[in-house]
Amino acid sequence: MGEEKIDEIFDLAAYAFNAEPTEERKLRFKTMVAHSLNYGYFLGDTLTSQVISTPFKVAFHGTCYQMAGIGCVSSYPEYRGQGGISTIMKQLLTELAENKVELAYLAPFSYPFYRKYGFEQVFEQVSYTVKAVDWPNVNATPGQMKRVTYEKAKSVCQHIYSELPSNQRGAVIRDDWWFGYAFGLDGKNRFALYEDELGNPQGYLIYQSSAERFVIKEWGYVTNQAFQSLVRFIGSHNGSSREFYLETGFDGTNLSYLMSSPLVEMKITPFMMARIVDLASFLGKYPFTEGNKETYYLKVEDEYGLLNQGIWELQITEMGQSTVKKRDQIPESLTEEEVIISTIQVLTQLFMGYRTGSELYFYGKITGSEKLIQSLDQRLVKGKPILADYF
Repeated sequence: MGEEKIDEIFDLAAYAFNAEPTEERKLRFKTMVAHSLNYGYFLGDTLTSQVISTPFKVAFHGTCYQMAGIGCVSSYPEYRGQGGISTIMKQLLTELAENKVELAYLAPFSYPFYRKYGFEQVFEQVSYTVKAVDWPNVNATPGQMKRVTYEKAKSVCQHIYSELPSNQRGAVIRDDWWFGYAFGLDGKNRFALYEDELGNPQGYLIYQSSAERFVIKEWGYVTNQAFQSLVRFIGSHNGSSREFYLETGFDGTNLSYLMSSPLVEMKITPFMMARIVDLASFLGKYPFTEGNKETYYLKVEDEYGLLNQGIWELQITEMGQSTVKKRDQIPESLTEEEVIISTIQVLTQLFMGYRTGSELYFYGKITGSEKLIQSLDQRLVKGKPILADYF
């Protein structure tokens, strides 16, 4: 569906998600529709179900993958359970694979519902709620903080965001339209930049402020000096906001130990799901680490990605390059234990670094020789995947 269907697409989304159908919300929604592939399921002339797929690129340990951001999965209540979404997802995933799109992400309303389409939990978030009186006191540092407009902030934010190591673990490579959609359309967002003594931008802060709460929407810093200055700037609002709040991607560590009173309210929550869409392309571009020349055989289950289902031969060179071939059957010379058997969901968690092979083996999520699984695990990138964006 193109923009000519915007009224029907928007009306269904607003009804399904109980959103007030304001003109401002519709204008924002139209921006997303214009940059996306919009799938609809019709009974007669009536749009009953829909899914929006937005093309993105993601940075993954030096590799750039194509990713489809799946959103607006919705049906009118009277048409739910009649196969509309399943029909769309099957066609959508097939077309993505045919176009060599390696990954898809989505924000689930139900984790079990999306698991049947091959998605699995891969990202987590951590949130901190800190009383204003407990926010760290930080001494002044050289350089200065500047409150600026969105127009002045956007290029700096984009540059620093792309430089952060945490945004190389599956994070979105943000196009200008997407940054504007995510941050520029909300009039409540405010922007501040840190510049060092030479006037070079080294940090940014996107925030919202009220008497009740100071919300850090996003921050980024490339030096300790920038971090200290951002912390000091936020703390300067302790007379106008009762508490400070930060929600960000969880990489397995937390920042509460930096507080003078580390008993802050901290919560770790499941965030977005992901799935490998085109396994051959994904593994062919994967940044394997250096090691011995090795060959692995994977037996993959993927009900909604039939191009992925079957037997795969994965060869990894000493330098980490890979060759992937689909086989009709397991070589007769191999025993059952010499084949790694798994679903596409579990392989997504494994290869994206969300869980180790040893963990998945221990809990029965992946089968085969434990030694073989550990050997493959040693060739995979390390570090939990992190995602700052939501769609």
